[in-house]
Amino acid sequence: MTWTKELDEAAVLATKTGHWHVVLFYLLCGLAAIPTSFLVFSQVFTNATPEHWCAPPPELDNLGLPESLLRFLTVPGQQGTYESCQAYDIDTKELREALANYVEQRTVTIKEGNAFHSIKIYELLSVSNDERNDLIANISNAVLSVRRNTTSACANGWRFSTEQYQNTLVTDFSLVCDKDWLPRMSNTLFWVGSIFGNLFFGWMSDRYGRRPTILLMVFLEVPLAIASSFAKSYWTYVGLRVAGGLFFPALYQLPFILALELMPPGQRNQTGIVVGMLFASGMCLLSLLAYAVQDWYNLSLASTLPFILLYGYYWLIPESPRWLVGRGRIAEAEKVLRNIARKNKIHLPRGFLLELHKKIKEEEEMTQEELATISNINGHVTGYTEIPDKDQHLDRRISNMLTFKPDLSKISENEESNKDSLEKIIALEVADIVNKKSRRKEERDEEKEQNITEVTNLNSDHQQKATQTEYSKSPANTLRRKSLQLVSKIFIQDDVEEDIMENKRMDDQNSEGDCKASPLDVFRYPNIRKKFFILTFDWVALGVVYNSLSYNTPNLGVNDYLAFFIGGAVEIPSYFIAWRCMERFGRRWVLCSFMCVGGVACISCILVPESWPWITVGLSMLGRLFAASSFAVFYVLIGELLPTVLRAQAMGAASFISGLGLLACPYIVHLAVYSRALPLTIMGVLSVMGGITSLFLPETLNQPLPQTLGDGETFGRDFKILSCVERQSDE
Repeated sequence: MTWTKELDEAAVLATKTGHWHVVLFYLLCGLAAIPTSFLVFSQVFTNATPEHWCAPPPELDNLGLPESLLRFLTVPGQQGTYESCQAYDIDTKELREALANYVEQRTVTIKEGNAFHSIKIYELLSVSNDERNDLIANISNAVLSVRRNTTSACANGWRFSTEQYQNTLVTDFSLVCDKDWLPRMSNTLFWVGSIFGNLFFGWMSDRYGRRPTILLMVFLEVPLAIASSFAKSYWTYVGLRVAGGLFFPALYQLPFILALELMPPGQRNQTGIVVGMLFASGMCLLSLLAYAVQDWYNLSLASTLPFILLYGYYWLIPESPRWLVGRGRIAEAEKVLRNIARKNKIHLPRGFLLELHKKIKEEEEMTQEELATISNINGHVTGYTEIPDKDQHLDRRISNMLTFKPDLSKISENEESNKDSLEKIIALEVADIVNKKSRRKEERDEEKEQNITEVTNLNSDHQQKATQTEYSKSPANTLRRKSLQLVSKIFIQDDVEEDIMENKRMDDQNSEGDCKASPLDVFRYPNIRKKFFILTFDWVALGVVYNSLSYNTPNLGVNDYLAFFIGGAVEIPSYFIAWRCMERFGRRWVLCSFMCVGGVACISCILVPESWPWITVGLSMLGRLFAASSFAVFYVLIGELLPTVLRAQAMGAASFISGLGLLACPYIVHLAVYSRALPLTIMGVLSVMGGITSLFLPETLNQPLPQTLGDGETFGRDFKILSCVERQSDE
C-alpha cells in the first residue's frame, strides 16, 4: 500500500463542492507564472541594444545639424545601412581650419561632482533662415574635403536611436561594440544562478516541504528584484540578477508541483495549461509595460514593486498532503485535506484518511481472497483447511485432465459418490468467507474502542514517553528533528503541538517505509533512470528552443514590442490546444507531434529571404506556439512520471542539466548577425530531436500519480513505443 488511491479519493472528497480549491489553484498557478515571466524576460527590454552608430567629433556635435546628415558625413554605410562600430577618420586640426569661416568658438564652465571644468563649444554663426541652408551645405562640403576613406573604431562615443527605447542599460553604460558581450554574459549568468538554485531548492522542497521552500523563495526574491532597479554600475546589476536567478526556475516549478499534488486526478491536466496561459499573459503584460515606459529603470520598478503582495501567500498556501504522507506524517496530511474541505464547506470527520486507507486495503485483500477462492488445486478450494478426504480416482482424473482425454465411463460411475463431497466443500468455503467478513467488522469496532482508550492514556503518559524517546534517539536524529520543528514553527501557521501524541501514533502505525529518497535514487532504479534521462533531454531541447525564440524577438526585423506581444499572445490559444489534445490523445504522442511540427516551422525559415521579414515572423511564431504547447504537455508529463518522494529533487536535477543548455541561448540568438534564419534552424533541429525521443516515455493519461520509488519503478515498465491511448468505456 502506497497511499496513492487514498490520496486521490481524499482530494476528490475535499473538492467535490465549493470554490476555495479553485481559488487556491489559480493563486499557485499565478505565483508560478506571472512573477517568473517578469523575472526572466524583463531583460529582453532592459538589456535591449537599440540601433547605434559612432558619435561625430565634438566640432560637429553642437552645430545643430540634422542627425541623418551627421551620420552620412561621419559614418560609412550603403543604401541607408550604416556601420555600428566604425567611423571615417577625420583629422580634428584640419576640420577646425575648414570650419573656421562657418562656426564660432566659445568656452563654457561645467561642474562634475565637486570639480569645475572648462570646455570649448562650437556653434554655427548667426545667420538668417534663408542663409542657414547655404551655411549647412558649406559645412558639409568642408567635412567631405577633410574626411579620409579609411575608418577606425568609434573615438567619441555612440549615438543611439530613440525610436523604440528611450533608455536601456546598454545606452546608459555604452555596452556596444567591444563591450557588446556584456549583455549576453548577463543573460548567461542569470541561468547559471538558476542552475544551482534549482538544485538547492529542489532538495529543500523534498526535505522540508513545498510550503516553506516557496515562502523562502518569495521572501528573498522580491527584495533582490527591486534592488536591481537601483544598480549604480552594470556589474552591480549583473550580481543582483545572478542572485535573482537562484530562484528561477524553482519559483516556477514548486508552486506548479504543489498545485499538481493538491488537485484531484481529473483536474491535473489543467495545472500545466493554466500555468502556461498565465505565463503567456504575463509576457503580454510585460510587453505593454515596456512599451508604455520605454525606460529600463521605470520598467524594472513597475515589474517588481507590485510583487510585495506575494508575502500574503504566508496565510494562503498549505503544505502538500502527498509530501506529508511521503514523509510519514499522515495526521498532518489529513489536517490539510480537512482544512481545504472546511473552506469548501465540506465536513470530513477526523480519521477519514485512515478509514480510506483501511477500506482500500480491505478491498485489495478481499480481491486477493476471491481470486484465491476461484483458483483451485487438485479439485479443492484454495485456503480451505478443513477439507474432507477426497476420492483418489477424482484426484487422478483432475490431475490428468490437461494431458489425457477424460474417461467418461469412470466419471459416470463415480459422479454420484463425489457429488456430495464437492457440494460440501463449496458450502463450507462460502460460510468461511462470510465468517471472515463478520470477524473483520468486529475487529474494526474493537480497534476504534481501543484507539479511544489509548488517546486518554497517552495524555497522562505523554511527559514520561517523550523523555524516554529523547534519550533513545541518536544525536543525528535529534538534530534532524529539531531542524524540522524549527521549520514547522516558522512556516506552519497551525499549532504543531495540537494532538501531537495522537498524530504521532497515527503516523507511526500507518507510514510506509518508502518515504525517503535522495537524488541518487534516480540512478539506482533502471526504469526511473531511463525516464529521467529522456525527460532531461526533452527539457534541454524545449528550454533552449522556447527561451531562444523569446530572446530572438529583436532579430526578426519588426518592432520589438509588437513581436514580443504577438509571441505571448500566440501562446494563449496553444494551451487550449494542448489541453484538449492531452485529454483525448494522451501525453507522449501529443508532445512528439507538437515538438516536430514546431521544429519544422523553425527550419523552414531558412527558405525565406530576409527581405520578407513578416513571413519569418509568422513561422517563428508558429514554432513558438508549438514550443509553448509542448512545454505545457511536458510539465504535466514529468509531474506524473516522477514519484512524489522524488519529484522536486528529480525535477531540480533535470532542470540543472537543462540550465547548462540554456547557457547557450544568448549565443545562439547572437548568430543572427550572420543570418537571420541561422538561430531558428538550430532551434528547429533540436525541437525535432526532442519530439522523437519523447516517444520512449510511457503514457500517463488516466494513470494514478506514483507515490513511492516502487511505484515509479514499476510504472510504464512494459509499454510499447507505438502504443496509443485506449479509449475508456463509458459505464
